[in-house]
Amino acid sequence: MEKPYCFIIPHGGYQIPEELAQLCVLNDLELFFEADTCANDLFDLHQIGTVIHTSIHRLFIDVDRDPYTLPPRSSNGVMKMHTSQKKLMFTSGVFPDEIAIAAMMKRYWFPFHNSIEHAVKSKSTRCIIVCHTTMPVAPPVARDAGIPRPIIAIEHGVTNGSDIITCEETIALKLLSFFQKAFGSEDCTVTSPFVIAKPAQRYIMQRYAKHKIPIIRVALSKSLFLNEKYFDPQNLSIDSHRTQHIQERLHDCFSKFARFI
Repeated sequence: MEKPYCFIIPHGGYQIPEELAQLCVLNDLELFFEADTCANDLFDLHQIGTVIHTSIHRLFIDVDRDPYTLPPRSSNGVMKMHTSQKKLMFTSGVFPDEIAIAAMMKRYWFPFHNSIEHAVKSKSTRCIIVCHTTMPVAPPVARDAGIPRPIIAIEHGVTNGSDIITCEETIALKLLSFFQKAFGSEDCTVTSPFVIAKPAQRYIMQRYAKHKIPIIRVALSKSLFLNEKYFDPQNLSIDSHRTQHIQERLHDCFSKFARFI
């Protein structure tokens, strides 16, 4: 069976790198919410594409950031110093040294991108989908801090001072139309539920735009499953029937969309 997609899931991991396990002060609940919760499961669409993900938490090695945006130059680059809620991740005054950081980059960041380079060179890959799950309300460190977010947001461009279009708008709108049909009955947001978002600074989208393969970023709201009906905070578990149903709808959307790429 042809697999036309490369699904990239940069922020779905929950694990702390073993090099930092003794330094981190965050608890399991914080790590659970700070990740793109459930993204590795919901976008595991290997029947129709190559799936590239990481088990390492985005706070410690963010594979959707430039590898040279390191502290103290940046506190929100490839390695964070605080969470999205502005909580310090490490004991005050303690931070991994340059040798440890270099080792972690070699172990986690570069293999992730090597996998993407290999996938985009495949003749079967016709579209790159960068997959995220997002908080229902933007956190304090986000550009849209405090603003309710849509059920599904699509980006088909990236900016680095000037805008780079990564996919034709008509194609992106076609994908959005499939999402509207599949998730139109959901009412878990007070803002426009399905949107084409403005271009933002996105490292993966900018880096792989050079391959001339259409790239679309899809952000799915966690409000679809992180709520009183489906989420058990005691054991950090989500109703498996709910996640399976969402995954099936995603699979259906992308299967239909394959005719247009």
